[in-house]
Amino acid sequence: MSVVNFIQTIWSEKIQRDLEESCKLVKDCTRKYEGDCEYAKTVKILGVGDPTVAPYVGQDIDIEDMTDTGQDLVIDVQNYFAFKVKDVDKAQSVPGLPEEYQRKAKNKLVLKREKFIGALVAGKAQATVDEYAKNTTYKEGAVNIVVATNKTKAAIKIAIDEAITILKENNFEDAGVVEIGPRDYRLFKDELVELKTNNDELISRGVVGKYDNYDVKETNNIYKDEDYAYAIVRSRDAIAFAGQINEVEALRMERNFSDLIRGLDTFGAKIIAQEQVVCVKIPLRATA
Repeated sequence: MSVVNFIQTIWSEKIQRDLEESCKLVKDCTRKYEGDCEYAKTVKILGVGDPTVAPYVGQDIDIEDMTDTGQDLVIDVQNYFAFKVKDVDKAQSVPGLPEEYQRKAKNKLVLKREKFIGALVAGKAQATVDEYAKNTTYKEGAVNIVVATNKTKAAIKIAIDEAITILKENNFEDAGVVEIGPRDYRLFKDELVELKTNNDELISRGVVGKYDNYDVKETNNIYKDEDYAYAIVRSRDAIAFAGQINEVEALRMERNFSDLIRGLDTFGAKIIAQEQVVCVKIPLRATA
């Protein structure tokens, strides 16, 4: 049986590593809460409350207890891949062949992860549910929303500026990220500061330019509806993401002279700092 020599760790670790390198939207999420990402598990996000700051005028001071804050990040999305291989042992021994199988599986998983983050900010992300449950409950999207008045360079710039201003008014003064669709990027790109040609680190993260100390990324995976294309302006701590390749295994197919390789990707994502993310809605069509 050819699948006895299947090297599970090499396949799963390679796909996981390629997923991490290829995602743009996920790369701008915080991963510090990541743990054992099995489906239906919950990752506890712990924090502390804010202390009270009061004027001191010589009187006794009030000493308060520090309070804990907590949020749950539920691992509630799972996607699989499965494909036939004539002979797993042979596929593993041919240079470049395992990588090609892994690349094709990885590309599909990347789209699922990326589109989920794009839909999450728009309030249109759903957990994996039984198809018979007809669950239409969406995860909480961004509460800060800016609507561009037109699909023009000037209108998009005004909307992005307003989104950045909202973050600054919420005391976020650090470098952030602007994620925008291809058509809107074409209109907006003249406002960007071009990257130095040797800035390989930024380019590897999908950054196409800088705007007001924000990295700008062009991506086709942000949500669209019938009237608007969406853009995202946020900090890299606004959304928590936790995910991993849970299983990659090889089986001998019962009714086919082939081997089967299948894998499972499980993840969860949540907006954990609403004050640090703004959803920008840009009309699909320009108006006169």
